[in-house]
Amino acid sequence: MKRCTALRPSSLRALNLPLGQRWYSYDKASLTKEALLHKVEAGLGHDADGKSLKINPEAKTVSTAAGDLPISPIFDPAWMQARRKTAKAAPGPPLGRFRRKLANNPFAQALATPIRRCPNSATSLPRYFLQDFEMIKHPQTGAAWWAPGPLAFEHVLPTKRPDESQTDRNNGGDKAAAAAELVSASAPDLSDTTTGSARRRRSPITSYTLSRKSLVDMVGGSNKKYLALLSAIRTGMAVAPDTRDAVWREDMGSLLLGMMRTHATDALIARGNRPHGPKDRFIQPCVNWKDVEGIRMRGCVIWLPENSDGPRQYATLDVEGAQYGRKMVVHNLRWLLGDNEVQRLRDSAEVFREGEIFVLKQWTSTSMMRLHLLLWKLQGYLAEPDTGSSIKQ
Repeated sequence: MKRCTALRPSSLRALNLPLGQRWYSYDKASLTKEALLHKVEAGLGHDADGKSLKINPEAKTVSTAAGDLPISPIFDPAWMQARRKTAKAAPGPPLGRFRRKLANNPFAQALATPIRRCPNSATSLPRYFLQDFEMIKHPQTGAAWWAPGPLAFEHVLPTKRPDESQTDRNNGGDKAAAAAELVSASAPDLSDTTTGSARRRRSPITSYTLSRKSLVDMVGGSNKKYLALLSAIRTGMAVAPDTRDAVWREDMGSLLLGMMRTHATDALIARGNRPHGPKDRFIQPCVNWKDVEGIRMRGCVIWLPENSDGPRQYATLDVEGAQYGRKMVVHNLRWLLGDNEVQRLRDSAEVFREGEIFVLKQWTSTSMMRLHLLLWKLQGYLAEPDTGSSIKQ
C-alpha cells in the first residue's frame, strides 16, 4: 500500500525534493577560528600569480596580487563563529539509581511523548495515549483510505536475537507497513501482517484519536461528523479536495485490535523462545503471587488464568517492602489477547505452556520497553469505565 503522498503530485514530498532545515548545528571542533579560517581560505583559491589567498583575521584583509584588500563580513571567521550554532553533546547515561529507573520506566516514557490532539474528543494528550491514522492511496482504485499508523507497533520485535541487552534500533515499520494493506482488503487477514517492506516515511496526512476501541468504532458509525473531523483540521499543500472523502473501514476498531494483539503475541513468543542461555531471562514463571516479590528487574505481571472470570480491566499487585516498583500492573492476557492468540502463544512458546503467573522483566532495550508499552496500550484500548481492582497478597 502506497502512502498518501501520491494523492498530490504537486506536493514537495511527493516529488521527493529535499526540504530545507530551519537550523543547522555544527560540531564544536569545526567552529574554532583556525578551522573556519582554513575552510574559508580553501574556498578562495589562488590569485593571478598562482599564490593562495590568505586572510588576516585581525586586520580583516585578504592578500591578493594587487595587495591587501578588505574582506567581506561573510568571510570573517569571528562573524561565522557567532552566527553558527554549536551542536549539543549527546546526553550521557543517566546517573543514580532513581534516574536509571526513571529512564527505564514505560509510564514515564509514555508521558514524555509529544503532545497531540484528538479532534473528536477535543483532548490534547501525550501521543502515546492516542492512536495515529494515516491517509494512504488504494493501489487499484487510487482512492484515499484511512489506515492505522505504525506508532503503536514500532520496535516491538527484537532486531537481532531475543536476548540482547543493548538498545534495539529496529526500523520497526516492516509489519506496520504491511498491516496497512489490510485497509483495502474485503476482510481482515492478520496473517498478511508478517511480511512487508520497510517504511520509508510517514504519510503527510496523519490524524489522531483517543486510543479507545469505543471511540474508533464511533468514528466508523452512522454519524459521519466524527470521520470528517479527522481531516477537517488539516490544511496546506498535502490536503487535496479528494482527501475529504477518504474511506474508513467500518470494522476499523476490530482491525486495529487484531493488529495490536498479533504484534504483542509475536513479541511475547520471541521473548519466550530463547535458543540459548537462561530461559527465564525475560519472562519468569511464578508458582504463586508471593514469588513475584523475589524476582529482580520486575516489570509487569502477565496472567494467563484458566477461565475468563478474573479481573479484566485495570488490576495491580502490591509488593511489600519494595523501594521501587511497589505496585505492579497485572495484565490478563486472556482478556487482552483473546482466546485464539492465547492458544497460539501457548503452542509457540514453551514457557507459557504451564502455569498462570509470569513476570515480564524490564530490560534496558527499546524492544522490551515497546512491549511493555504495547501491553499497556492494549489495556487502555479495551478499557471501559471502571474503578479497577487490586490484587493483594
